[in-house]
Amino acid sequence: MGKQRRIVAVLACATALAVASGCSDDKESPEVAASKSASAAANAACADLDKLKTDVDKLKTADPADTSKDEVKAAVDTIATDLSNLAGNTGDVSSALSSAVKTAGDAVKSVFDSLSGDSTVNQTVDALKKPLEALSSTVSATRTTLKC
Repeated sequence: MGKQRRIVAVLACATALAVASGCSDDKESPEVAASKSASAAANAACADLDKLKTDVDKLKTADPADTSKDEVKAAVDTIATDLSNLAGNTGDVSSALSSAVKTAGDAVKSVFDSLSGDSTVNQTVDALKKPLEALSSTVSATRTTLKC
């Protein structure tokens, strides 16, 4: 009889759990929804930061002997697009972080735009070194802050 009682008790508990879970509210709390939203925004921002870091590193390591000025311009334009994508995804994360990255990125574009049309690829790459380093450092710090 002891064994039958245990079986009945287990079945009763299983039935109670099934009924209780069927009656529960499937809606998540506003806090959970906000946390999921912030987490999704942080993940999107991290993905954008990873892409930006890759594109910055690619331009930082460009060999002037193997790179045309058009390729440098395309790389600067790609970084500008990365910054735009990042700005769209960091609204829920932190405007201060986005602003710091954007400012550093704008410096890269500004330096490139200020170069004369007849500057050599070597001069262009050299002129971009400092702003690219600053952007790279800002991206790394932002990735650390967001725990990417």
